[in-house]
Amino acid sequence: MVTRKEKREKEKEVNYLFELLKTQNHFFKNLNKLLKDVDDPRHQSYITYDTEVLLMMVILKNACNLKSMREMTNEFNKEECIKNVGKWLGKYAKNLAYYFREVQ
Repeated sequence: MVTRKEKREKEKEVNYLFELLKTQNHFFKNLNKLLKDVDDPRHQSYITYDTEVLLMMVILKNACNLKSMREMTNEFNKEECIKNVGKWLGKYAKNLAYYFREVQ
């Protein structure tokens, strides 16, 4: 039987962004294409971010159980989060590149 302490230690090792990308690649292979194909009613001269970027941000916000985009900004900009993403990108850059190639 696994103790609570052991469970917490194992959870620290899990990379949730990587797991999310694996899940997306397995169950929603064409998600990026579907998001790109959404009609954008905004005037083209005012567009800074593409539709798929905005929609993916909303998906990430909801997947992280955050209530607002402002809360997402605050949570994702915490120093601990930035350090973890930096470590993760250094460690898993090859896997990340592989998944983005496979999805597109």
